[in-house]
Amino acid sequence: MITGYNTDVKHSDVVFHVQTEDKGAANPLIESLVYVGGQVIASKKASYASLLAEGHGEKAIVALMDQQHRTMIAAIRHGKFDERLAALTAARLGGGSSVQVPILTEAQLARAEETRAEPAPSVERSLDQVILEYLTHEADQEQLVMTLEGERDLGLGQSASLLLRASSSKSGQPVTGAHVTVKMISTVAEPRMLAMGQSDDLGLVALQFEVPSLGRGTAALIVSAVSAIGRAELKHLL
Repeated sequence: MITGYNTDVKHSDVVFHVQTEDKGAANPLIESLVYVGGQVIASKKASYASLLAEGHGEKAIVALMDQQHRTMIAAIRHGKFDERLAALTAARLGGGSSVQVPILTEAQLARAEETRAEPAPSVERSLDQVILEYLTHEADQEQLVMTLEGERDLGLGQSASLLLRASSSKSGQPVTGAHVTVKMISTVAEPRMLAMGQSDDLGLVALQFEVPSLGRGTAALIVSAVSAIGRAELKHLL
């Protein structure tokens, strides 16, 4: 099992805590939890059983953890959990005994920042600390976020229609002109380009293509996007 990530994200004067961890080879899941004041308000799980079956090792699992952790941080910055948090907060203020969503005040946040002082120079930082500092720094930088608008059933030998949205991780505004490609990779053939396009003024790109059939082996779709503010990638196992 790989050591997980923990990151505090401040959004609209609320401190969200994102925790992502590996459940281990016996239960091959990457789980991300979003906390506010100690209460879980959102969760996301992703299986990596297919990675193990294909012979991938720790590097691929770490990459999946990193991507999922960044996705949850971006979701917070886009306000994806604002309505849920508001509903829980309203229930708490209304006297609901089973709902507790304490929100950190500015004074509490300041005290928390003081307690997270950097270690003394004589103390060597652990790898976990280095990773956490890197992820926290990256979360503060503007990045490209690529999302699939609505889930689609994608399968071998089928026609596919995808609507994707490119946006900024900081502002949530659409990213125009992001170059998007869809490739199929498999265990039995060379990668194949299936479709390409560019995001419009709304950050949207619609792609239609045929997914080839395979007589044997396993395959996945890789949706890649490149823009002026960086790259983003989505993966779908077929």
